Amino acid sequence: MSELTVDTASATPVYRQIVEQVRYLVDGGGLRRGDRLPPVRQLADNLGVNRNTVAKAYAMLRELGLIETKGASGTTIAGPAPRKDRLREAVLEAVRGGMSPEEVRDTAYALAQSVGSDVRAVFAECNEERAVAFAKELSERLHADVRPSLLTELGTSTVDAELVVTTFFHLAEVRRWARAAGRAVETVAIVVAPHIRTLMKVAELPANARVGVRYSTPHQAEQVRDWLAAAGPATVEIIGYETTALNPGLTMLVVPSEEPALAAVAAPGTEVVEFGNVLDEGSIRMVGTVLDELRTRSA
Repeated sequence: MSELTVDTASATPVYRQIVEQVRYLVDGGGLRRGDRLPPVRQLADNLGVNRNTVAKAYAMLRELGLIETKGASGTTIAGPAPRKDRLREAVLEAVRGGMSPEEVRDTAYALAQSVGSDVRAVFAECNEERAVAFAKELSERLHADVRPSLLTELGTSTVDAELVVTTFFHLAEVRRWARAAGRAVETVAIVVAPHIRTLMKVAELPANARVGVRYSTPHQAEQVRDWLAAAGPATVEIIGYETTALNPGLTMLVVPSEEPALAAVAAPGTEVVEFGNVLDEGSIRMVGTVLDELRTRSA
């Protein structure tokens, strides 16, 4: 269950985050009937959360009919729950929480009306190209208004924003900015993962191969270097942004797909690979959950 991630700083309870992610994986085919889930203790340790939290999530998933526990088989996926069952579960949970039938009706109507309504969000990064690319992807995937912003421009780009999304590398920086600026804006972080095809190309290189990584920002270069170094036996090194020419002995030069011009320093015979990062699926779902929370509050 490496697909599951949790954000302990989110307004959404951790057990609910687990439930929603498992539900999403079942609906999308990532988890199929009969697939085993890890024991409560193991998943809790993997996520760094309390075991009771995972137990509560599993209990809710059983109530939804999504999982079942059978002796030696452990806990397995039972199959996707019908939409009406999900609605019933949501209504029952609301009533158990103290809402009257009239309140449930009015809230459901307001929420249905708000689906698709704009929640103003900003994706903040230190690199403009990455900010633009990831903001565009989140906008399309989540049907929301997500605008790109540099970290240095948060003061002006977030004037009317309700949510700031960034990478885990910059989360502390964004939260420091929010505190210093006196902004109560919601902040969440996503995981940026390497594109598997690039890792495979590097993994196939022999031990005597040399791979250079050239990025315009040092922390991105270091992150990509670590990813590639873990992929195979080749030697991976960072090529400084200020470098004007490369040693002909370099086997491969890796540059970001959003800045292909960085490959101009490659020597003849050096293979150039444009490295594309992808947003972690679990992180995208988490941002969607936060957006839904904000829409509910607005409603």
